[in-house]
Amino acid sequence: MSLNDPRAAAARSIRAVSAGESLETALDAYRDHPEQALIFELCYGVLRHWFSLSEWLDSQLRKPLRKKDLDVYCLMLVGTYQLQYSAIANYAAVNLAVEAARHLGKGWACGLVNSVLRTPKKSVEPSIEARFEAPTWLIQSIQRHYPEWADKILQANNTRAPMTLRVNRNRQTAESFAQVLGNQGIPTVPGNLANSLSLATPQAANTIPGYSDGWFTVQDEASQRVIQLLAPQPSTRVLDACAAPGIKALQLLEAHQDIDLTAIDMDATRSSFGENESLRLGLPFKLRAADATQQDWWDGVLFDSILIDAPCTGTGTLRRKPDIKVHRTHEDVIRLQRRQKDLLCNLWHMLASGGTLLYSTCSILPDENDSVIRHFLDQAADAVTAPISANWGHATRYGRQSLPEEGGADGFFYSRITKL
Repeated sequence: MSLNDPRAAAARSIRAVSAGESLETALDAYRDHPEQALIFELCYGVLRHWFSLSEWLDSQLRKPLRKKDLDVYCLMLVGTYQLQYSAIANYAAVNLAVEAARHLGKGWACGLVNSVLRTPKKSVEPSIEARFEAPTWLIQSIQRHYPEWADKILQANNTRAPMTLRVNRNRQTAESFAQVLGNQGIPTVPGNLANSLSLATPQAANTIPGYSDGWFTVQDEASQRVIQLLAPQPSTRVLDACAAPGIKALQLLEAHQDIDLTAIDMDATRSSFGENESLRLGLPFKLRAADATQQDWWDGVLFDSILIDAPCTGTGTLRRKPDIKVHRTHEDVIRLQRRQKDLLCNLWHMLASGGTLLYSTCSILPDENDSVIRHFLDQAADAVTAPISANWGHATRYGRQSLPEEGGADGFFYSRITKL
């Protein structure tokens, strides 16, 4: 058995995702693989089209494969994806998938893989899940909350997200960096924010000029807006309460180097990314392991600004994390909503009078956004939301919501709350 074969590697990764692992974690073993780009393309492609591909494959199998042969099933998904969505010749896609079955140590499956992939694709009426490439509960939620935009949102979720960079304002401007990249044959697209730009063609971050010198960070514009909306005052005390892996905390320090920043997160295992980034960007950063729904970590000194980039379903980032469509359920919305409410109620006690709390999620579901803020405001008599005026997204009752668009930013919710 060999996993050097990129299709075998992709099948193993997809199998791990189908068993509950995140795609990001499943791909860790292949980040230095000589055919990393192909492996990533196959995994992201299959998961982006999971519902239609699996629906067709299930229709071709006389009976489900055994659990221990789920890697063969995933390999056939890889082959089907290449047949339907790649430029590779059909015969090559089939032959390479058959060969990959041997690399998986499943020589007995070669005939099955060959037979299934050579079956002509019939034109049949797809299910609603196959049509929109999403689970029914999510489709219905989007259609209910966004009846005018539902089809566009669902279609945008199946496109490729732009690769957007936040230019380190302490080392470059977006204009000067775009010129550097252009001179290296890397065309860019100007961003909508002062320090952002997107690559016309995405590539590995560490292959972009200036990476080792800390000239930029990969960060979607919707995520970048969070710190702009928080806008802490100089020399004030700031809390990033759900900071891992540290991208927004580092953005805070980049834009406001004189603040007194505390960054905490429950998951201390995610701190290594932020600490490595702090060295690359030349910014002081330390992530403390602490639960923001508790107060045992707090020194009792009030904060002037608090950021709660709350854990959520991530439904605004499906283009970047298509595995969410496979993993998330409506029960997750309810579970996460409870934690979001707990975070707000607990951290409010740590905010000074006149201070600002910014609540954000990368979700487009009102149950995690306006509903959470409404519940909080009913509990906190000294809290009032501050309007967010902008030329992006749309106003909600308690904040502002951006929706995922093809070629645009991710879906994000923002609510700015002031303490009386």
